[in-house]
Amino acid sequence: MTSGLLATQSDGPTSQQTFEQLQQRLPALFARRGAQAPTLVVVPSLSLDSEELRKIKGVIHFEERLLFLTQALRVPDARMLYVTSLPLQQTVVDYALGAISSLPTGHARSRLTLLDCADGSSQPLTEKILKDDGLLDRILSAVPDRDQAYLVTFNSTPLERALALRLGIPLYACDPALSPSGTKSGGRQLLRMAGVPVPEGFEDIRDEQGLVKALAELRAQNAGCERAVVKLDDSFAGCGNAVFSYAGAPATDLESWVSARLPEQLSFTAQSDTWESYGARLWEMGGIVERFIDTPGACSPSVQLEIDPVRGAQVVSTHEQVLGGSAGQVFVGCTFPAGPAYRTEIQRLALRAGDALAAKGVLGHLSVDFLVEDPVSGKGIHALEINLRMGGATAPFFLLHGAVEGTYAQDTGEYLTPEGEPRCYVASDRAQREGYELLRPEEVVDIALREGLHYSRATRTGVVFYVLGALPGVGKLGLVAIEKSPEKAQHLYDAMLAAADAACRRRG
Repeated sequence: MTSGLLATQSDGPTSQQTFEQLQQRLPALFARRGAQAPTLVVVPSLSLDSEELRKIKGVIHFEERLLFLTQALRVPDARMLYVTSLPLQQTVVDYALGAISSLPTGHARSRLTLLDCADGSSQPLTEKILKDDGLLDRILSAVPDRDQAYLVTFNSTPLERALALRLGIPLYACDPALSPSGTKSGGRQLLRMAGVPVPEGFEDIRDEQGLVKALAELRAQNAGCERAVVKLDDSFAGCGNAVFSYAGAPATDLESWVSARLPEQLSFTAQSDTWESYGARLWEMGGIVERFIDTPGACSPSVQLEIDPVRGAQVVSTHEQVLGGSAGQVFVGCTFPAGPAYRTEIQRLALRAGDALAAKGVLGHLSVDFLVEDPVSGKGIHALEINLRMGGATAPFFLLHGAVEGTYAQDTGEYLTPEGEPRCYVASDRAQREGYELLRPEEVVDIALREGLHYSRATRTGVVFYVLGALPGVGKLGLVAIEKSPEKAQHLYDAMLAAADAACRRRG
């Protein structure tokens, strides 16, 4: 669990009814029937499993990722409250506002209220807010009309539901009561129900006996299966995955062999994991076993969706996931758009899942991850999981949109400028090289400007930065390299990192 408050704040039937009544305000707000533009209360809390979060260095700076939402301030009377654990650097805020085309920075800044908990601990931000009555009062004082406000969060747990109730405003995110559809087990079940293909496998693994049985049955049903992947139900970014090798497996009595070899045949994506620690997490939260598809050349695209209370499920974008780690299971970045041979097909399949989720009452941002065995022909498509939250590709796409001000073409899966030209990008929020921890945000911007790499509104190409606050001390940089083709975007991305590397070397 993310914290003890998930238990103490778990709402009873009366609180759930009150929450559902609050949620009924959302359709009118999204249809803009109100007398004024809504106020967005943004709480970028990563209310995820604390053990998994500890595996990500500098994770507190990911609270900056939702600054792309300041695009809402393009509406002249819109207001926004942005709450963080620690104060955001003024340079970071000014840069985020300045990166949005046609947004008068000074005017927008006057309608943006920044609040913080003055607490850099590892607790989820939402938990910190719920414990601070003074901060809750300041949030409420900054909301001019609660009937015209709603809460936006990175993901949603009972903590976020409790915060919505305390503030008396609806939550634009998945109702925590529906969150099982976003676990690895629940996601596979919903995908199958929606007619979306998934790899062979088993859900709801809860003990060692169940794990052994699932691994043995998977091999028995797929004699050519060389590896299986085990995933923790509530893990994210691939950090809760482990790969089991069937090397040396006998033709008979598989269960005995798996049982005897279980620890030594498993390799973990997170270096800090051991069989003891990983097994304990698996029995606690549950998980899945599925065939590890390692076809040479296979790729891992994903589709972003948004379900709002007026339009229902809509495709936002497709992208290719850039994966790293020892087993190629950890998300490290993305490229837009996904490959042309399968782009529209994964959109269609993801929309099936989105419609099924919308029918359950799910709202907000989400994504469906896929694996394509043959990217050239587009054959061999499998859906891997549903993420009922914003993800690592959410900010890059909206940063593209904020800078270019174009449109996403649903029929082709391309992003087009106002002039009708396509734009692509390569992005990462965890670019990390030796010496980056000594760089300051303004230095990186200066490097891009001097080298002619920074985003130009004239050409609608160039580099846009985010998660700048993770540079000092942590050494992580977030950037989106926007260009006219995937090849040019990759070249621009590489050139920016090379320029930053050169600056670090000159520094000694």
